[in-house]
Amino acid sequence: MITDGRFRHLLEAAPDAIIEVNREGKIVLLNKVTETLFGYSRQELLGQSVEMLVPEELRAAHGTHRGGYWKHPATRPMGGALKLEGRRKDGTRFPVEISLSPVEFEGVLGVTAIIRDVTDRQLAEQKIRSMQAAYAEELAAKNQQLEIRNAEVERANHLKSEFLSGMSHELRTPLHTILGFTELLEEELEGPLNEKQQRFVRHIHRDSQHLLALINDVLDLSKIESGRLELQREVFALADALEETISSLRPRASAKKVEIIASSEVSAQLFADRLRFRQILYNLLSNAVKFTPEGGKISVSVEIQADHIEVCVADTGVGIPTTQHESIFDKFYQVGKRQAGGAEGTGLGLAITKRLVEAHGGTIRVESEPGKGSKFSFTIPFGQTTDGLP
Repeated sequence: MITDGRFRHLLEAAPDAIIEVNREGKIVLLNKVTETLFGYSRQELLGQSVEMLVPEELRAAHGTHRGGYWKHPATRPMGGALKLEGRRKDGTRFPVEISLSPVEFEGVLGVTAIIRDVTDRQLAEQKIRSMQAAYAEELAAKNQQLEIRNAEVERANHLKSEFLSGMSHELRTPLHTILGFTELLEEELEGPLNEKQQRFVRHIHRDSQHLLALINDVLDLSKIESGRLELQREVFALADALEETISSLRPRASAKKVEIIASSEVSAQLFADRLRFRQILYNLLSNAVKFTPEGGKISVSVEIQADHIEVCVADTGVGIPTTQHESIFDKFYQVGKRQAGGAEGTGLGLAITKRLVEAHGGTIRVESEPGKGSKFSFTIPFGQTTDGLP
């Protein structure tokens, strides 16, 4: 059983102002926090109308609301959408939250009000809103700047692609002339060449072919990035495309005593760009030959799935660190220069390969560890083949 002393202790220990009001709106009970919060002494408040704690312009309405409350007395918790204010003795106003609870003592009905000063909370909320507004404004400004920069970058990329495309075409024309005349010189139709002259012509022809391959890479990438690359799809025998590509690289592999092993005959037909399919395979095989030391092996295998093929090119070469597995498909990224003694090329081969695979609707991935070789696998959907599916 709670004694009067115990009740008084609980009342005074409460962190919020607590008052009890009778049906006539007179204050009959209050705690110390009420005195502190409103600036009145206990004697000044007891027996006075509760409206004295309400801003003057709201007192009439408050009396009406109070009268309505007695018709349907019920507990009303703090919070809600109402914005309430209290008035101190010195006339200052402050925001409050109020909970109401009907209470009956010795047959007399009253209402207990718990009043909480929410000034600090509202200031904190206002500060947070101001910070959010400032952040939103700053973010909007940065987004606008980013959009402008992205537009500038896009325009620069477009101009770069146009420049590279134009320059590639301009460079290829004289290179084809150089290649044509060196081939004529090699045929010795206009007279024999001595051994030194033959060696010079071979150097010119080889390096011209290398330069042409680099220019073609740049041209292909500029086409892809500018969206001008169009796949010329056709139905072709997968086995023929594999054999043609592997055969073109066997001389380079043989020169390094590297063996290329192809899987057994594949009867599937593919609806894809034959030239680009061979380019994908050629790039992977060319890298395998480049990074596989003498006496190594390269294997090419094909798996037929329900709606696509998967081609795997595995080698016993230097391998690639796991941390570089994604980077190797970036433009101009080259790996293995130290192992290979300075690899030739632009670093565009795998970037182009990835984009060509994705243009077909396929995917490409790599499995590799340093010293354990590499395995590149790519998929190509069968597409709208006619009658040659396995």
